[in-house]
This record gives sequence, structure tokens and C-alpha cells, in this order.
Amino acid sequence: MAEPVRQIEIDQEVYAELEKHVKGFERPNDVLRRLLLDPATEPSASANASAPGALKQLIDRGLLAPGDTLKHVQVRKNRTFTAEVDAEGWVKTSMGSYREPSPALAKLVGTSIDGWHRWVHEKTGKTLRQLRDQT
Repeated sequence: MAEPVRQIEIDQEVYAELEKHVKGFERPNDVLRRLLLDPATEPSASANASAPGALKQLIDRGLLAPGDTLKHVQVRKNRTFTAEVDAEGWVKTSMGSYREPSPALAKLVGTSIDGWHRWVHEKTGKTLRQLRDQT
């Protein structure tokens, strides 16, 4: 005999947080099952925090500094996204901390995007790619 399906009510804020963790075409129940019952599939930021982020090399070369702001503007959609570079070279956004710039920006805009090409360093007006390619 199959177990009965139970329904729960959650508020909009909790549902929005749940949607942030959707992979592909997962249903809310699938997301909860993955997050709650199989924590190994979702590595925590703290587990990776000891590893330097991709921007650490730019910090070490003096091209970025901890606390610097990165910006991406979608002119047609009238949207602006910002992030902060932390001391270990991670990209910190309103959605979390990311080792690489592309996943950080992709999470914000909702689609795959080249963060090295699209994030602009606010102080210099240069893209991360331009900074990375400086010799």
C-alpha cells in the first residue's frame, strides 16, 4: 500500500528560497528530498570556503581588492546586478558565494552567461576578462 501524499503550506519567502535550489525540471518535492535527505549532493559553501576563489589571482596581482564591487547591467531589461569580491577571491551575491564568476552571474540572471566577460569591475570599468588578461 502506497503512503498517502501529505500537503504542507509554505509562505512565499520560503517558496522563493526553494526555487533557488531547483535543478532542471525538478518539482518542489524533489528539491526538498535532495536537500534534506541527500546532503552530499549539495556541497555547502563552508565546505569549500578554504579553497581560494577564481578571483584570488587578481587580488594577489593587485588588480582587485577584497570588498570591490562587480556590476552587470541588462539595459533592455532595466536590471542591474552587483556582487562583492571577498578576501579569498570568491564572488558574493545576494544568492550566495561562488568560487567562479560565471555561476555567480548565471544564478542572478537565470541563464548561462560568461561572468568573466560580463562582470565589470566598478572601480576600473574593466571586465574581469580584461583584468585577467593584463600582463
